[in-house]
Amino acid sequence: MSIFLATIQLISIILITLYEYKKKYLSVFLWATLLVMFGIPHFLSVILDNVKYSNEVMIDASIFVLLFNLTYILSRILFSILPFAKINLVIKKNKNNSHQDYFNKNGIDGRIKRYLFLLLVSCIVILSFFIIKYLGNIFNTSWGRIYILNSELGILSPLRFVQFLFFASAGVILVFKENKNKVLYIISVLLILFYPFVTGNRITILPLLVAIIIPFVFNNKRRKSFKTIISLGILGIVSVYLVYFLRLFRIYGGFYSLFSSLDIYSMNNLVIDMLLNGNGELGLRNAFYYFIDNNNHFPNFNEGHTYLRLLFIAIPTSLSGGLKPPDFAISMGSAWINDFSNTNISMHPTLYGDVFANFWWFGIFLGIFWAVFNFLIDKIVNRKNKVVKNVLLVILGAMFVIIARGSVYNGVFIGLVSSFILLGVYLISKVKFKN
Repeated sequence: MSIFLATIQLISIILITLYEYKKKYLSVFLWATLLVMFGIPHFLSVILDNVKYSNEVMIDASIFVLLFNLTYILSRILFSILPFAKINLVIKKNKNNSHQDYFNKNGIDGRIKRYLFLLLVSCIVILSFFIIKYLGNIFNTSWGRIYILNSELGILSPLRFVQFLFFASAGVILVFKENKNKVLYIISVLLILFYPFVTGNRITILPLLVAIIIPFVFNNKRRKSFKTIISLGILGIVSVYLVYFLRLFRIYGGFYSLFSSLDIYSMNNLVIDMLLNGNGELGLRNAFYYFIDNNNHFPNFNEGHTYLRLLFIAIPTSLSGGLKPPDFAISMGSAWINDFSNTNISMHPTLYGDVFANFWWFGIFLGIFWAVFNFLIDKIVNRKNKVVKNVLLVILGAMFVIIARGSVYNGVFIGLVSSFILLGVYLISKVKFKN
């Protein structure tokens, strides 16, 4: 029975992913990530019987996923037939000769591209300034040291806000790619790579990965060939490998420490070992099993804290008068390590685990919420301005990957703030300043 249900849940995720791909919904990133992070690993765990949890727990996990998926897809199909539901997220290349003028300075699109590129450069300059000032040099840094520095500098520190500026501006890489601005595209790639390689923050690699994948999903000329499917598969494998490679930065204390301690062959062996043993991102589903095994008998569980926090997302927790609950990722982290005095550990047990921890078995009905949420995101992205549309695709595509990982509140918060920053850039770009 466990093998049968594990197979069915895998098929359900694959079918939803294909449906979202066929419809060109941006939430295909959500389901493709769930397929990689839960669907396939869960299926293999049941087949190989290599998890420490009982057969009943694995069956319950499969059933929960199946019911959630069924609720989601039925709701999604219902919304798709509504008269106002038409969405067109196809991206089109600029027919102008982009080599004559990289920024098309006379138009609003040119100003948006110019401002976003300058914003991306500013992010790297600000990041480098704070690292050099407080940590000594670029190579003398790590995820842990930057985390501590952020805490010391306080909530109003520019270093803390620069990540949102980065997510808001990094999507300009897709615009350069589609317009064949090769020089600016290469420069943007290097700038984006600089951020995660220096900070060790793995989610900051997402704008680059999403921007590379988007043309295969939303460009009609690249969708219908077997070569496209192979390319997407290779990109998926490379993306997973790269995320795990960046995890080594955190483990070894930064770029310099890693490369001074290990050679490339040893690094590759460590990455492969983490992948095979389910460590890192592919092991997050174990917390979902753990919550099922303990029937959510932990403090703050079954109270919908993640979704209450989303409801009050615009209000800081300290100013909410107790209406906004504490970070539920911390509650899940405390439950995972069985230490409720520790408030420094967070856990993101994939979207399935987060939904279960918030609402127990009633979480299957959150499939309706996510169908509505994804529908609204597609409507938001469906902009007339091509530059804004492409950058939003990158911002919110990365958001969906973060949400699928189980970091629901952080993913939505990053997507929301970054989108408002992009809106600000767009409004400023509508003003034509005199030389």
